[in-house]
Amino acid sequence: MLSNLPKRGLNLILIATMVGIGTVSYIPPAFAEETATVQENPAANTLSKLEIAGGKLDKDFSAEINEYSATVENEIQSIYLLTESSNKDSIITINGQSITGGTASPFSLQTGKNKFLITVKDGNHSENTYTLTVTRKQNANNFLQTIKLSAGELSPLFSAEVTDYTVQVPNDTAAITVSPTALKKTATVEVNGLLVRAEGVTAKVPVGKSNILIVVTAENGVKKTYTIHVTRETVSSYQAANPSPNKRNNSIQSTSLKQTSGTVQKVSKATLSSLTVSDGTWDSIFSKSEFTYHVAVSSNVKTITINPTANYSGSTILMDGTSSKTIRLEDDGKTIISVAVSNGDDDRKTYALVFDQEK
Repeated sequence: MLSNLPKRGLNLILIATMVGIGTVSYIPPAFAEETATVQENPAANTLSKLEIAGGKLDKDFSAEINEYSATVENEIQSIYLLTESSNKDSIITINGQSITGGTASPFSLQTGKNKFLITVKDGNHSENTYTLTVTRKQNANNFLQTIKLSAGELSPLFSAEVTDYTVQVPNDTAAITVSPTALKKTATVEVNGLLVRAEGVTAKVPVGKSNILIVVTAENGVKKTYTIHVTRETVSSYQAANPSPNKRNNSIQSTSLKQTSGTVQKVSKATLSSLTVSDGTWDSIFSKSEFTYHVAVSSNVKTITINPTANYSGSTILMDGTSSKTIRLEDDGKTIISVAVSNGDDDRKTYALVFDQEK
């Protein structure tokens, strides 16, 4: 009777019989092989490679790990992802876009977190999804491009690297409209605490000395302050320099008054007589009345020693707010160092050294 059964049915009956009588179970090799062919292959839809061209994952890649992250600088606007599967029948998609395994594919980045869902499937096994989160840092630029004033002129002439300026206005100037423009659109600009609009910000100017503060906040939150030291003439000095018509009795009196007004002008003592650096090529010869210089340095230079000499004794010199003369260069190829000279509470000048490093 059993001889008429198919081979597989015979095997099942024999197994059931042997189990039923308490003997040791035996599964014939042919049946075991047939059973194994229907089991799921967990490695069928895995990646064998996941790389960011020019970047680095937070951990070494492993086919069994499905979560990865990476961080890039704000200047990186796109990345190339290289993926590959050991299963030649697998189809790889990134955020729903089919890509060719073993070939780097470009993807754009937004500032902040960018999520990439990498799915591997072959139609026969369960699909597998890897998640890659790439964080693009926020922009760190907090420089101004221009400063425009409705009255007066900046001294020295505007330079993005120079943060201290002086302005002199006549007595009849009660306010100045300040219109600064950020170098990067991602930055915000405030004048005396008020957000700058297209029309600028109007700042009241009291008689005598006052300051206008321009604060630039980069996208990453880092702030830079530009200070305009304003001097508004007093009534007496303004009238002396601009006498009314009925008081101009003769040219001798007018000339005398103008000369008197000229003698009260204060000469700044916050200047340098020399400024040298330990390495690099200057774009121009140093002059105490020039305040911005570019210095080209080679790629292997890591630190620079700055040697400033004050024009007047008693002056205080600070490099980026410290007394240290040795400065470490930034890794991005450009380093801006401010050399601030002070001689008294109201006498201050700032020289800017821009180190451009070869790449």
